[in-house]
Amino acid sequence: MNARDRFLAVLDGVQPDRVPTFEILIHPTVVEALCPGGNHADFLEKMDIEGAITGTPSSLYAKTVVDREKHIVRDEWGVTRGVGTEVVPMPMGGPIETMDDLRDYRAPDPWAPGRLQQLEDLAARFRGQRALGVHLHDSFSYPTYLMGMDKLLMALHLDPDLVRALVDLSVEHTLGMIEHAAKLGAEFVLFGDDYAATAGPLMSPKSFEEFLLPGLRTVVAAARERGLRVIKHTCGRISPLLDMIVDTGINALHPLDAAAGMDMAAVKRQYGDRIAVCGGINCGEVLSDWTPEQVREEVRRRLEELMPGGGYIMSSSNSIHSRVRPENYGAMIEALHEYGVYPA
Repeated sequence: MNARDRFLAVLDGVQPDRVPTFEILIHPTVVEALCPGGNHADFLEKMDIEGAITGTPSSLYAKTVVDREKHIVRDEWGVTRGVGTEVVPMPMGGPIETMDDLRDYRAPDPWAPGRLQQLEDLAARFRGQRALGVHLHDSFSYPTYLMGMDKLLMALHLDPDLVRALVDLSVEHTLGMIEHAAKLGAEFVLFGDDYAATAGPLMSPKSFEEFLLPGLRTVVAAARERGLRVIKHTCGRISPLLDMIVDTGINALHPLDAAAGMDMAAVKRQYGDRIAVCGGINCGEVLSDWTPEQVREEVRRRLEELMPGGGYIMSSSNSIHSRVRPENYGAMIEALHEYGVYPA
């Protein structure tokens, strides 16, 4: 198996020759430390990372400077964002407060020239060699950006029609992005909306089922119909939502963070005949504070627990952020390649 086949095999429910890996984000400082002078694609090749995915959805939209001194920009959605030390600019405010605001609003064009240039570049370099992925949103993130998280969650009860309209707008945009990505050669899509915090879901399961689940189901079905595998990412303690998420037809779930109370091995036992699981290595402590030898031992331990029978893609518990020690990420990959091989 080459890297592409290995990654897609897991998403297709087939045991590969070795446990594959990918990350939804790798900070440039880690890239430079482990691959001096190289770009992100060079890094993927050097580290032999099987899943080659575009940057976070925010990176797919142009931004204009609002306040240079305060490092504030506005993206194509009309959302203001604060630019910090991490890769993703944090949303600060959106243009939608009422249904009247929404009537005159137009989402960005999913087919705009260069919209998926990152995917085109990855395809030109890795087509047939590494699994080509695109990172998109499903039914929750864009509404939270456009209204603000607190206002949107209150609107679930105070203005449900506005929430439904925002979800519809978001889903319609994502459907265009899926079609665009499929035509450019994407082989999997990761939907990156977070539904929960460490304590639990950001809304009741009933509200999730009513407002967000239909949109998630729609975009998952659209991706699968176009031959794309689907990885669903959501941070937090999502136990009350698991049945609904798995029932949408996803291929894999990421990252099932133990720090949020998620037991990846238990999820694999319960749903492993339907989905793969992705994650396993804590990025807030293990990859940031431990020694490389401790990281290697943690990788070995997690592989013993999660790799039997296939259905496992190793990754960090969220992303390779700026606090991750490059030597620890390097140790993780080395240990994965050493210990993550299935018997012939």
